[in-house]
Amino acid sequence: MAAVLAACSPPQEEEQAGGLAPAEPADEPGHVLPPATDTFRYVGRWAESVEQCRKEAWTLTRDRLAAPEGIVCDFRSITKSPGGYAIDATCRVDGEEEDDDLILRFAESAKAMLVEGASSLPQTGLVYCGEAA
Repeated sequence: MAAVLAACSPPQEEEQAGGLAPAEPADEPGHVLPPATDTFRYVGRWAESVEQCRKEAWTLTRDRLAAPEGIVCDFRSITKSPGGYAIDATCRVDGEEEDDDLILRFAESAKAMLVEGASSLPQTGLVYCGEAA
């Protein structure tokens, strides 16, 4: 009788996932990137960690970046480059304005966008939080 009950009961979670923990939902922050086919793939909300998506997200539009701590960059020209974009920008930090060259690259396996080359922004990896509000 015990064997019959065991056969009818639902499989344990561990068995369902092949001995692994259940996969994270793909639409959760940090688990997807915007499609590579998007013209301006960087547009949206980004953060240094999933936990920061709510309160410390960077907002990128087609022609502007607004980062935490009041950093704002206006894009003058955008060039698609291998794996991302090269952007000529004017950035304002603490009231000071400077010309800057940003490089945004996508790390597909890490599900992140890398910000590099800018003197006014930290070199960092950002996870996708979702569309800009």
